[in-house]
Amino acid sequence: MTTTYTPHPLYGGAIKGLIPNNWIDASTLRQIPDHQELYLSPTTLSTLIYEINEYVPTSTSLSTLTNYPHLLPPTQSQSQSQSTEQESLDRAAIIYHLHDLLDEGDELEIIKPPARIHLTKVSSGRGYTGCAVFKSKSKSKGKETTTTKCCFLVVRLEEQETDLVIWGNVPGEELGGEELMREEEVMGGLVGELVRELEVVEWDLFG
Repeated sequence: MTTTYTPHPLYGGAIKGLIPNNWIDASTLRQIPDHQELYLSPTTLSTLIYEINEYVPTSTSLSTLTNYPHLLPPTQSQSQSQSTEQESLDRAAIIYHLHDLLDEGDELEIIKPPARIHLTKVSSGRGYTGCAVFKSKSKSKGKETTTTKCCFLVVRLEEQETDLVIWGNVPGEELGGEELMREEEVMGGLVGELVRELEVVEWDLFG
Protein backbone atom coordinates (compact mmCIF):
# COMPACT_ATOMS: atom_id res chain seq x y z
CA MET A 1 0.00 0.00 0.00
CA THR A 2 1.37 3.38 -1.02
CA THR A 3 1.68 5.97 1.73
CA THR A 4 0.40 9.49 1.10
CA TYR A 5 2.35 12.39 2.56
CA THR A 6 0.32 15.45 3.46
CA PRO A 7 1.69 19.01 3.20
CA HIS A 8 1.76 20.48 6.69
CA PRO A 9 2.68 23.93 8.08
CA LEU A 10 5.39 23.86 10.74
CA TYR A 11 6.30 26.45 13.36
CA GLY A 12 3.22 28.54 12.69
CA GLY A 13 3.61 28.24 8.93
CA ALA A 14 7.22 29.45 8.81
CA ILE A 15 8.25 26.12 7.27
CA LYS A 16 6.34 23.93 4.83
CA GLY A 17 6.85 20.26 5.61
CA LEU A 18 5.17 16.89 5.17
CA ILE A 19 3.68 14.29 7.47
CA PRO A 20 2.32 10.83 6.65
CA ASN A 21 -1.42 10.92 6.05
CA ASN A 22 -3.54 10.76 9.24
CA TRP A 23 -0.62 11.13 11.63
CA ILE A 24 -1.34 12.95 14.89
CA ASP A 25 0.10 16.29 15.96
CA ALA A 26 1.43 15.53 19.45
CA SER A 27 0.94 19.15 20.54
CA THR A 28 -2.80 18.40 20.68
CA LEU A 29 -2.06 15.78 23.34
CA ARG A 30 0.73 17.31 25.41
CA GLN A 31 3.11 20.24 25.58
CA ILE A 32 5.99 20.10 23.08
CA PRO A 33 9.17 22.23 23.29
CA ASP A 34 9.06 25.35 21.11
CA HIS A 35 12.00 24.22 18.97
CA GLN A 36 10.33 20.91 18.16
CA GLU A 37 7.34 19.56 16.24
CA LEU A 38 6.32 15.97 16.97
CA TYR A 39 3.95 13.74 15.01
CA LEU A 40 2.72 10.28 16.00
CA SER A 41 1.58 7.29 14.00
CA PRO A 42 -2.07 6.47 14.79
CA THR A 43 -1.37 2.73 14.67
CA THR A 44 2.25 2.17 15.78
CA LEU A 45 4.89 3.71 18.04
CA SER A 46 6.67 5.38 15.13
CA THR A 47 7.36 9.11 15.44
CA LEU A 48 8.33 12.00 13.19
CA ILE A 49 10.28 14.86 14.76
CA TYR A 50 11.21 18.23 13.32
CA GLU A 51 13.78 20.15 15.37
CA ILE A 52 15.44 23.54 15.09
CA ASN A 53 18.86 23.18 16.72
CA GLU A 54 21.89 25.36 17.11
CA TYR A 55 24.41 25.07 14.30
CA VAL A 56 27.16 22.69 15.41
CA PRO A 57 30.40 24.71 15.26
CA THR A 58 33.58 23.53 13.57
CA SER A 59 35.30 22.92 16.91
CA THR A 60 32.58 20.48 17.98
CA SER A 61 32.62 18.74 14.59
CA LEU A 62 36.39 18.27 14.85
CA SER A 63 36.00 16.77 18.33
CA THR A 64 33.35 14.41 17.00
CA LEU A 65 35.67 13.32 14.17
CA THR A 66 38.28 12.48 16.79
CA ASN A 67 35.94 10.73 19.22
CA TYR A 68 33.87 8.67 16.75
CA PRO A 69 36.00 7.92 13.68
CA HIS A 70 34.36 4.48 13.32
CA LEU A 71 30.98 6.11 12.65
CA LEU A 72 32.17 8.25 9.76
CA PRO A 73 33.10 6.94 6.30
CA PRO A 74 36.51 7.83 4.88
CA THR A 75 36.57 10.54 2.25
CA GLN A 76 36.35 9.23 -1.28
CA SER A 77 39.25 11.34 -2.48
CA GLN A 78 42.76 11.26 -1.11
CA SER A 79 43.14 14.98 -1.72
CA GLN A 80 40.94 16.96 0.61
CA SER A 81 39.37 19.82 -1.29
CA GLN A 82 37.57 22.60 0.53
CA SER A 83 34.19 21.05 -0.34
CA THR A 84 35.10 17.58 0.94
CA GLU A 85 36.48 19.08 4.13
CA GLN A 86 33.19 20.88 4.65
CA GLU A 87 31.24 17.70 4.02
CA SER A 88 33.38 15.83 6.56
CA LEU A 89 32.61 18.51 9.14
CA ASP A 90 28.91 18.39 8.24
CA ARG A 91 28.78 14.61 8.64
CA ALA A 92 30.49 14.92 12.01
CA ALA A 93 27.90 17.51 13.04
CA ILE A 94 25.15 15.05 12.14
CA ILE A 95 26.81 12.34 14.24
CA TYR A 96 26.87 14.86 17.08
CA HIS A 97 23.12 15.45 16.72
CA LEU A 98 22.47 11.70 16.62
CA HIS A 99 24.48 11.16 19.80
CA ASP A 100 22.42 13.88 21.44
CA LEU A 101 19.37 11.61 21.04
CA LEU A 102 20.92 8.72 22.98
CA ASP A 103 20.21 7.87 26.59
CA GLU A 104 23.01 6.69 28.85
CA GLY A 105 24.12 3.20 27.85
CA ASP A 106 22.61 3.38 24.36
CA GLU A 107 24.65 2.59 21.27
CA LEU A 108 24.59 4.19 17.82
CA GLU A 109 25.09 2.30 14.56
CA ILE A 110 25.21 4.09 11.21
CA ILE A 111 23.63 1.90 8.52
CA LYS A 112 23.50 4.55 5.80
CA PRO A 113 26.13 7.28 6.29
CA PRO A 114 25.04 10.90 5.79
CA ALA A 115 25.04 11.64 2.06
CA ARG A 116 24.97 15.12 0.55
CA ILE A 117 21.80 15.87 -1.41
CA HIS A 118 20.35 18.83 -3.28
CA LEU A 119 17.37 20.44 -1.61
CA THR A 120 14.97 21.62 -4.29
CA LYS A 121 13.41 24.49 -2.32
CA VAL A 122 16.11 25.31 0.25
CA SER A 123 19.04 25.95 -2.06
CA SER A 124 21.00 27.91 0.55
CA GLY A 125 21.07 24.93 2.91
CA ARG A 126 23.46 21.98 2.84
CA GLY A 127 21.28 18.87 3.00
CA TYR A 128 22.15 15.33 4.08
CA THR A 129 20.12 12.14 4.35
CA GLY A 130 20.92 8.82 5.98
CA CYS A 131 19.82 6.12 8.41
CA ALA A 132 20.97 5.03 11.84
CA VAL A 133 19.98 2.50 14.47
CA PHE A 134 19.74 3.24 18.19
CA LYS A 135 20.34 0.23 20.43
CA SER A 136 19.00 0.35 23.98
CA LYS A 137 19.42 -2.26 26.68
CA SER A 138 16.04 -3.16 28.10
CA LYS A 139 15.55 -2.49 31.81
CA SER A 140 13.33 -5.57 32.07
CA LYS A 141 15.09 -8.79 32.96
CA GLY A 142 15.19 -11.43 30.30
CA LYS A 143 14.88 -8.98 27.44
CA GLU A 144 17.63 -8.29 24.94
CA THR A 145 18.64 -5.04 23.33
CA THR A 146 15.84 -3.09 21.67
CA THR A 147 16.44 -1.17 18.45
CA THR A 148 14.98 1.91 16.80
CA LYS A 149 15.71 2.75 13.18
CA CYS A 150 16.03 6.45 12.40
CA CYS A 151 15.82 7.86 8.88
CA PHE A 152 16.95 11.46 8.88
CA LEU A 153 17.26 14.64 6.89
CA VAL A 154 19.57 17.36 8.20
CA VAL A 155 19.62 20.84 6.68
CA ARG A 156 22.61 22.96 7.70
CA LEU A 157 21.80 26.66 7.53
CA GLU A 158 25.15 28.23 8.27
CA GLU A 159 24.12 31.86 7.76
CA GLN A 160 21.23 31.39 10.19
CA GLU A 161 23.46 29.48 12.66
CA THR A 162 20.86 26.72 12.60
CA ASP A 163 20.67 23.00 11.95
CA LEU A 164 17.17 21.92 10.93
CA VAL A 165 16.87 18.20 11.61
CA ILE A 166 14.10 15.74 10.80
CA TRP A 167 14.07 12.35 12.50
CA GLY A 168 11.77 9.51 11.40
CA ASN A 169 11.89 6.85 14.14
CA VAL A 170 10.63 3.26 13.86
CA PRO A 171 10.94 1.06 17.00
CA GLY A 172 11.93 -2.46 15.98
CA GLU A 173 10.51 -4.25 19.02
CA GLU A 174 6.88 -3.50 18.19
CA LEU A 175 6.74 -4.71 14.60
CA GLY A 176 8.28 -7.57 12.69
CA GLY A 177 8.73 -8.90 9.20
CA GLU A 178 6.73 -7.18 6.49
CA GLU A 179 5.07 -4.72 8.90
CA LEU A 180 8.43 -3.42 10.06
CA MET A 181 9.67 -3.19 6.50
CA ARG A 182 6.59 -1.22 5.45
CA GLU A 183 6.96 1.20 8.34
CA GLU A 184 10.62 1.77 7.51
CA GLU A 185 9.65 2.39 3.88
CA VAL A 186 7.17 5.04 5.06
CA MET A 187 9.97 6.93 6.79
CA GLY A 188 12.44 6.48 3.96
CA GLY A 189 9.83 7.70 1.48
CA LEU A 190 9.05 10.72 3.63
CA VAL A 191 12.69 11.77 3.73
CA GLY A 192 12.87 11.45 -0.05
CA GLU A 193 9.78 13.62 -0.50
CA LEU A 194 11.07 16.24 1.94
CA VAL A 195 14.22 16.64 -0.15
CA ARG A 196 11.92 17.96 -2.88
CA GLU A 197 9.17 19.64 -0.84
CA LEU A 198 10.69 21.09 2.35
CA GLU A 199 10.56 24.87 2.16
CA VAL A 200 11.41 27.76 4.47
CA VAL A 201 8.77 30.47 4.07
CA GLU A 202 9.71 32.87 6.87
CA TRP A 203 13.46 33.10 7.44
CA ASP A 204 12.86 35.35 10.45
CA LEU A 205 12.03 32.13 12.30
CA PHE A 206 15.75 31.64 12.85
CA GLY A 207 16.25 35.09 14.36
